[in-house]
Amino acid sequence: MYTYSKEILPNGLRVIYIEMPHIHSVVMSAYIGVGSRYEEEKKLGISHFLEHMLFRGTKGFKNSFELFQAIDSIGGDIDAYTSPEYSAVTIQIYNKHIKSGISILGDIILGGNFGSDDIETERRIIQEEMKQFVDVKGDYVCIDDMSFSLMWKDGSAETPLFGDEKTIAALRADDLYAYYKKFFVPDNIVLCISGKFRRNEVSCHVNEIFGDLQGKMSGLKPPLKTTQTGLRYLYKKSPSQTISFKLCHKAYPYRHEKVIIMLLIADVLGGGIGSRLSLNVREKLGLVYDITCYPTLFSDVGSIDIYTSTKKENFEKTTKAVMDEVHKLFQEGITEQELSRTEERVFSQTQLIMDSPLAMSNWFGIEELLITPEIPDTPEKQAQKVHAITMKAVHDTIAEIFVPEKRNFIVVGSYRWLNKKHTIAMLK
Repeated sequence: MYTYSKEILPNGLRVIYIEMPHIHSVVMSAYIGVGSRYEEEKKLGISHFLEHMLFRGTKGFKNSFELFQAIDSIGGDIDAYTSPEYSAVTIQIYNKHIKSGISILGDIILGGNFGSDDIETERRIIQEEMKQFVDVKGDYVCIDDMSFSLMWKDGSAETPLFGDEKTIAALRADDLYAYYKKFFVPDNIVLCISGKFRRNEVSCHVNEIFGDLQGKMSGLKPPLKTTQTGLRYLYKKSPSQTISFKLCHKAYPYRHEKVIIMLLIADVLGGGIGSRLSLNVREKLGLVYDITCYPTLFSDVGSIDIYTSTKKENFEKTTKAVMDEVHKLFQEGITEQELSRTEERVFSQTQLIMDSPLAMSNWFGIEELLITPEIPDTPEKQAQKVHAITMKAVHDTIAEIFVPEKRNFIVVGSYRWLNKKHTIAMLK
């Protein structure tokens, strides 16, 4: 079991404490409301660049070597990532080092080194990282960024999370520091500590370390564009032996009451090795190695996404096989056996969250940052909701989501778009 509590520091920073006495580790995560969806077009990639700069040295550690050695010396692991809607920094340690971990995390969040030499070094590292998503022609081909742009930016402009060569080359210390000062403010940060500790033993230390952070968010974060009247598609030609594609249907945002039904539907379609897509497109037809279906959730929007890749000769066969399953789901729904089996699978996965301090940190920390509920939606509550799902609720939700006017199709590969009309016809 665990104990949840929340504290708001005098400066407005929210702290979530998840006491889990049955384990030995502690996870401390800082969630910051900054990501690619809030960036100006001429500064694309600045959120991710800033995440990198947090580790180039701090007030307490003059460079990244000292910082990483401090983490290693207490047997800790550190990770950070940037998403379209938020960024996160996480440290996981043995519980006896909790105060050292809090101090290190605080040092990272309270201000990095924006020296020109460090910026140039990090710029080169990011440019190398970007090459993972650049084809032999030099084009950026991240299908996740393409789908985000198509669905929520009307496809008017790609929003690469890493930025592009031009924007990354143009960012300077003043840009990064101003961006840091705008978003790294107490009311835009949630600190979550989960694992083996007692709140009364660390609360004062948290206040001491994070209480000095000042500032307040100014201005509203722009909403995403949700209007769509028909099928949208985006094709990016890229030299490759395979073709990747995503089929996305607009659905519900993070913590919407129907998200639990979304999870169940996604699991029936492509959540595991016994799912419809896996059994029919992979096991029966042998068209793909891997195929999956999952929800993508933001504070104000969401979708159910199917992703796979196949050799170019099988692209149309694979597209048809996937759409056959989508049409079958829309027309016939799911069976009682599928409902029972998937309810138990989703229920079990939700229960297992409570065994992981990292999963618990993400559950409560991200929820607090994105929607700030008066009463948190706990894993137990979510698990209870699973067995209350009715067949009618599932079929009503399927009917709302899997319609052409909410459908988006993104393709990356060397497919000749000669049979465009035929492919588009399959998607309707």
